[in-house]
Amino acid sequence: LFRAETKRQKGQHGTNSHVHRDILSQSQMKMTPQSDDTHYQDLIEPIKSFKGHTSPVTQIAAIDQNCFISSSWDTTVRMWSAVTGECIRTFRGHRDWVHAISVLDNKHFISGSDDRTIKLWNVEQDGCVHTFKGHSSFVKALAPRDADRFLSGSRDRTIKLFSLTSGECLQTFEGHMDVVSTIVALGSHHFASGSHDNNIKYWNDSSRTCVRTLFGHTGSIKTLAAVSDNEIVSGSDDKMIRLWNVSTGKCLREFGSKTSLVFSVTYICEGFFLSCGGSNIKLYHIPSGTCVKSYETPRISLAVVRLDDERFVTGSDQMLHLW
Repeated sequence: LFRAETKRQKGQHGTNSHVHRDILSQSQMKMTPQSDDTHYQDLIEPIKSFKGHTSPVTQIAAIDQNCFISSSWDTTVRMWSAVTGECIRTFRGHRDWVHAISVLDNKHFISGSDDRTIKLWNVEQDGCVHTFKGHSSFVKALAPRDADRFLSGSRDRTIKLFSLTSGECLQTFEGHMDVVSTIVALGSHHFASGSHDNNIKYWNDSSRTCVRTLFGHTGSIKTLAAVSDNEIVSGSDDKMIRLWNVSTGKCLREFGSKTSLVFSVTYICEGFFLSCGGSNIKLYHIPSGTCVKSYETPRISLAVVRLDDERFVTGSDQMLHLW
């Protein structure tokens, strides 16, 4: 099925389809029997491992193809070279666990912490550029909105829209009944948020309203990823991943077998996304709803981010691994 889809897309998109072929071409991996919902399952070891954090890694974000950042319970954010495996810089300033990071451009990123603040950083400087305040509890989620604004979600059950220029909170969105754990921007006027109240909300930030609530998950929403301006994938503590049309509020497809944890999902290229949880990293094909490849790792993976068409990074306890 996967090869047929690849061939079809090659006919439509020309050489761009090599991205899809390359994702599955890992001839050095040892093949193991497939799982109940997986076409391929490989026991793999990472290309490179990164040591430096002294507590569990919470999130990872790519600066570019050869550089990424990670946040941790050790209150720091670290920047790494995917080429050398070295820690390029350590960003210190938060007074409590750092749960969220989001890249704004190739020079700047923001971090959110249990110290209730959000900090703006320049990757070429050690010190914090600016600190944003306003949440009354832990900051759990961040997402860039545009060149001058970003969104933050908190255990205080609110979402705030901040201005990078003024440092002020421009809007506060209320509606969730529990921790706001994940946010994703959709188009120029909308975004989606996931919460420990088991629900996903679709917002219009121009009208400052919740357009609709997406019901279906039976566990806390852990992660969201945008497939397009109208479609998102969500991962939950109910061990399911769902594809949604946010314009209609309908769940279009379910992924998974209700046996694997879902800590993080990331959209990697047209028609495919990665999920991680427990000791499995899975590659899903969205149009068919099929898990086309499952990587069995010897370590529990808590977060995953794509570096390029062939490589991705995961966080596991105090370590990071390049695959």
